[in-house]
Amino acid sequence: MDRLAEQYNGDGDGSGTLKESEQEELARLRREKAELAKQHAEEKAAWEKERAELEDERDVLKRSVVLWVKEAMGR
Repeated sequence: MDRLAEQYNGDGDGSGTLKESEQEELARLRREKAELAKQHAEEKAAWEKERAELEDERDVLKRSVVLWVKEAMGR
């Protein structure tokens, strides 16, 4: 357990500071996370737009079928 504490706290002095290379890695990972979150939001928006369009098309088709059935039954 002490080795893990030393690894995460830097050089083992318990100061809790990160080495410069660790700070750079952390910054890189945060940038990647932000980019992935942005991509996810864009993909989600695209899927929601497509879903709305498909729901509209479905509603039009439902109405068309209703009108076609009424016409076929002579009403």
